[in-house]
Amino acid sequence: MKTYKQKGNTALLILNQKTSAKVLVNNVVLIKGDVNYTTFYLNGGQERVVAHTMKFFVNHLENFGFLRVHRAFMINPSYVKEYNPTEESVMMSNGQKANISRRKKHILKKILI
Repeated sequence: MKTYKQKGNTALLILNQKTSAKVLVNNVVLIKGDVNYTTFYLNGGQERVVAHTMKFFVNHLENFGFLRVHRAFMINPSYVKEYNPTEESVMMSNGQKANISRRKKHILKKILI
């Protein structure tokens, strides 16, 4: 996993070495894992699919403040729009919905409150 620091606090995340697909870490709203593929949902409504498991990105993105709230979801807390405790889900600023596991609820509550 490589990231490159640019001017200021922005960092580039290399998604694919062969095609040199890069994404600003601050623009990532939600990450959704599905077996051996990971989908990055970006701030402008774009989506990027990568042929890696989500575990490949987890340790690195936790350094940037991302939270793994479910087996299949990792969120950027700065883009959380609303928290729904009855459905145990979070609505993100781009309209995506992320489920929250029972064991990760307490982590999310500490950050949002």
